[in-house]
This record gives sequence, structure tokens and C-alpha cells, in this order.
Amino acid sequence: MASIHKREQSRYYTAAFYGPDGRRMQVSTKQTDKRLAQAAAAEFERASRLARHGELAEAQAWKIISDLMARAGGGETLRTVTTENHFRQWLAGKETNRSAGTARRYGPVVDGFLASLGPRATKPLAALAAADVERYVTALVQRGLSGRTVGLHVAAIRTALNSARRQGIIPTNVAEAVERPAVLERTKGTFTDPEVAMLVAAAEGEWRTLVLVGNFTGLRLGDCAKLEWRGVDLTAGTISIVMQKTSKPITIPMHPSLLAHFETLAGTDAPEPFVLPMLAHKNHGGRMGLSRSFLGLMRKAGVAAEDIKGNKRSFHSFRHGFTSRLANAGIAPELRMRLTGHQSAAIHQGYTHLELETLRGAVGKLASLTT
Repeated sequence: MASIHKREQSRYYTAAFYGPDGRRMQVSTKQTDKRLAQAAAAEFERASRLARHGELAEAQAWKIISDLMARAGGGETLRTVTTENHFRQWLAGKETNRSAGTARRYGPVVDGFLASLGPRATKPLAALAAADVERYVTALVQRGLSGRTVGLHVAAIRTALNSARRQGIIPTNVAEAVERPAVLERTKGTFTDPEVAMLVAAAEGEWRTLVLVGNFTGLRLGDCAKLEWRGVDLTAGTISIVMQKTSKPITIPMHPSLLAHFETLAGTDAPEPFVLPMLAHKNHGGRMGLSRSFLGLMRKAGVAAEDIKGNKRSFHSFRHGFTSRLANAGIAPELRMRLTGHQSAAIHQGYTHLELETLRGAVGKLASLTT
């Protein structure tokens, strides 16, 4: 049975009890009141006894500590924020204080990570281990996600846990010990001009417009689908939008072929705010989302899911192709970045696929050596 006594030159009572290994232990109760000190000693003894018999489950440990704090007086109890509660609240803060695009990027990360934890998501955040994060990251790699996407997930989890650490909910950030696995980056493939023509021919209704907009503007799928008529200026021949991902405005001159197509769409008796009213309300991802539907269009058109180099292709390939065609036409990087809305030269470079003949022509401009 635990006992308490006061040491000389100390104002706190000390609890004496047998520890989990059977040895006699003494710890300070941090109490000057004998009654409260005895209650604290009883909790120490209870926890030690359970641990000694291998019965100290995680939930019991948290309850004992919480009871200990409550009996210590002052009404303070243990703060037990669950992993799910913290990540949901952190995401809600992003939705309030950051752009909608940021919240959309982090939403799938939070959903996926919490789903990977299963019942552990409802346990205290302090119980989260580095192994939990590592298992999630490993699962992402096994799904074939790109290194950049895996890195986004790791960064989001680290940021959320750093927020908890600053709030004093957890002492350390376990995700900082998790390294992003080395993943072989695969370049996104592009469509050839004949393949684009095949996609246009196979597309019907709003999908034909979506393909043309993607090909001639390089806009992301979500921005193409939610394009509004108020951003289409047929007189000036431009398309203006605020990009969902960056919340930055951009204006793109329309290619003559795209302008001619838009002129055939204008003049409806029942104007809609969206150019593509049916597609504008569909989700981007998911089994019935626009991305999956576009892959079905590719199959219908007879366009392979990979290019001749083995690079995967999707609607985002239009963006890579748009950037690459501009580069191959000799358009300066600064102008290309203005047209695509890329804010980083490094990111923009990843979208630029220079063709062999363009590279050959550049090398051919070097001065010849005479011997």
C-alpha cells in the first residue's frame, strides 16, 4: 500500500510504493495538503499495480493521469484532444484563414490519414506514434502516387502536428522523424496533335468543349470545368479566371480554333453562369469524378493511357502539352509562366518537355570550330 511522508527541507509530500519492476519507488506528489497527497499516492500505486500485471492499457493510463490531476485540486483535468479532433479543427482553420484551394488540397490528406488509423484516430493525439505516419506514407507509395504527392501528404501531417506542439497538446512532432521515401518520379506524358484530334472527335457535348479548353489554355481540370461566361470575352478573345489552386487571377488569349468554338456556343436564350453547367457541378476525383470519366474518353478515342516513353497521361497532360508546345515554339519561359500561372520556375520546368528536334536546333546554333 502506498504511503506518504515529508522529506526534510521539502514542502511537498513524497509517495512511496512498489513500481512495475517490484522495487520500492519514491516520487514527489507535488502536494502540500496531506489528503491530496494521499490521493495522488493511491493513483500512483494503482497505475503501478496494473502495469506490474500487464494490465495497464493505454486508455486506463490516460484515465489514471486525468483522475490524478482532478484529485490534485484546482479543477484542472488532463487535456485529451483526439487525433481526429485535432486534424479536423486544423483543417477547419485552413478553410477559414487560407484559400479554398489550400483546404481542398489538405482535405484528402486528413481524410486519408485518419482512415488509415482506424479506431486509433479517436484516441488522444499524444498516443500517435511515428510508426502510424510511416505506415500511411508506405501505403501511399504502394498505391503508386508520385513523390511530389507523397511529399505533400507528409508536409501536411507535419504542419498539423507542429500546430499541436505549439499549443502544448503534444511535446514533440512524431512526423518529423518520418522521411519521405525515395520515389521514382514519372514525368506526366503529353498528347500528340493527332491524339488531341482523336479526343475531340470522340467527345460529345460539354466534353468536347472541356477538351478544347484544356488543350488550348493549359488550365487545370477544375478550372476548365468551372469556367464562367463572365470570364469569356469574345470581343477581346480572352479567358479570365481566378485559379482555384493558387487563388491568383490569370488572363489567357484564346487560340483561333477555341475562339471559333466559343462563338458557336454563345447566344443561348437561357444563359448559364457556367460555360459547362453539367460538368461544373461534378467532383474532380472519385469513381464518378471528372478525372475518371476523362480516362474513359481516352479509351473511347483509342488514346493509350501511357505515351511511347511509358509516361502516364490524364487530363493534366493537356497542361504539360500546352507548356511544352510553347517551349518548342521558342516562347520565353517568362511568357510561358504568365500563360500557365506557374509561380515557380522549378515547377514550370517540370512541365516543359522539349522535343528532340528543338534541342537539336538549339545545339546547331553553336558556332562551328575550325581546325
